Amino acid sequence: MNVKGFIIEDDEGREFVVVCERPDRQFGGAFLLRGWQRRRLVPLHYSERELRRIVGKVLISLDDLFKSLPRCSSSTGMHLSLEKVRRHHG
Repeated sequence: MNVKGFIIEDDEGREFVVVCERPDRQFGGAFLLRGWQRRRLVPLHYSERELRRIVGKVLISLDDLFKSLPRCSSSTGMHLSLEKVRRHHG
């Protein structure tokens, strides 16, 4: 599975998309931040300072999302390491 992006809305009702683009290389990737209006990507026209603030809030939101995802517990007998899952589906 590939993550294509996330749509995030700030406290002012502005929507942003974090687009995940995979480069031609096998590892790594690029993350682009774009505006989102009427179901399409639009360029962002903000000052450097405002963009840094927006990016910081996006990173905090994504961190909160990933921390809130359920994790398998080894006590349930369903524990799989991410490494094992990647090898199996790689």
